[in-house]
Amino acid sequence: MRAPLTAEEKAYIVRRKEAGVALKAIASELHCSVWTVEKWWRLHQRGETPRPRGRPRRGALSTYPKDLREEAKRLKESHPHWGAAMVKVKLRERLGKDVALPSDSQLARYFKEACPEAVQSRQRQQYPEKAPPPVTRPHERWQMDAQEGIAFGDGLVATLLNIRDPVGALMIASRAFETTTEKRWRKLTLDEVKETLREAFATWGMPLEIQTDREVVYVGHPEQQFPSYFTLWLTGLGIRHVLSRPHRPTDQGAEERNHRTIDDMALADHHFSTLASMQEALDQTRFDYNHAYPSKAGLCENEAPLQKHPWAVHSGRVFHPDAEWDLFHLEWVDAFLTEQTWTRQVNEKGQVSLNHVLYYLGPEYKHQRVSITFHSHDRAFHFRTQDGSFIKALPAQKLDKADIIGHVPLDMKPALIFQLPLPLELV
Repeated sequence: MRAPLTAEEKAYIVRRKEAGVALKAIASELHCSVWTVEKWWRLHQRGETPRPRGRPRRGALSTYPKDLREEAKRLKESHPHWGAAMVKVKLRERLGKDVALPSDSQLARYFKEACPEAVQSRQRQQYPEKAPPPVTRPHERWQMDAQEGIAFGDGLVATLLNIRDPVGALMIASRAFETTTEKRWRKLTLDEVKETLREAFATWGMPLEIQTDREVVYVGHPEQQFPSYFTLWLTGLGIRHVLSRPHRPTDQGAEERNHRTIDDMALADHHFSTLASMQEALDQTRFDYNHAYPSKAGLCENEAPLQKHPWAVHSGRVFHPDAEWDLFHLEWVDAFLTEQTWTRQVNEKGQVSLNHVLYYLGPEYKHQRVSITFHSHDRAFHFRTQDGSFIKALPAQKLDKADIIGHVPLDMKPALIFQLPLPLELV
């Protein structure tokens, strides 16, 4: 249950299929039925153009008298919250009981054409998302989640960022951050999340996937509908970002139980005076759990995780913070962005917003919806109208390597240039 495919999305089906991608995978990318994807692919193969359905369109209520159409429009514009049924009641009162009136669905279609600003928006029901597929071996996927509201010191509050391997039952990381604010505590920042993961990567190696919930720090603002810097950062390192379903904590059941284990083994019955003492207790708990605790979780079978899986001490995918710039592949990010299509509404000034950047298309496109794709050969966004007509290509902003990683290596930073104060005396 989604909007009809745009011309750009139909062209996208052809490009992906010619590249060897399965129809089912393309359907998943576009959030539509596999039969819809197959239909447009078969039409392309045969070189056919689908015939418009039904009779030639002449407009809603075109067979009804003009005065009836105008009165219906006037009633709807005067009372935007009236539905078609209520408008028909008033039409019958004013035009007489013997006048033939259109059906509710005909009236609703007419209102969308004649006075769309008076029609109340309705959210389409979405198909339920599927749970992330299961994994079978350690370091195939890590689960990450924040444990908030941990008291310490004199009225201070900390948030723990915990990382768990659900198959190997490994406690990968448990990092404490002070989050005290005037309103009790704050959310973790992207830099704090990356800092925790970099330490975990350096110790355990990089996993194939990282699973998170849909916190803004992981997925960005929902209105943007664009991959977050966190997702792009993982993509450039060769790690797939897996999302849990909304309001389904059971999708990260191993991590949720891990919160309870950490609370029982490290936090309960203790009050830490400093963040450092809390972190020391967390590190000792992780060491004891991974090396000695008889765990029933994952595939441990009542053995300590590293006793049951001694090879899981490292994933085999080496990472070092000083080598991150070389380990990060911008071409993987470009390939990831190339697979996607975005739709935006052009604002009054002829601009569209993408990744918090305004791109100017021109006032002639204001209030239109446009399709946007990313092209790796010129690292630019290509904009098209809904009928597929090309508008322009604009260089992608804030998507360079330094933007995604968050810094550049020290040996790449330009030399500091400064101006001595004037006038210069005794020189």
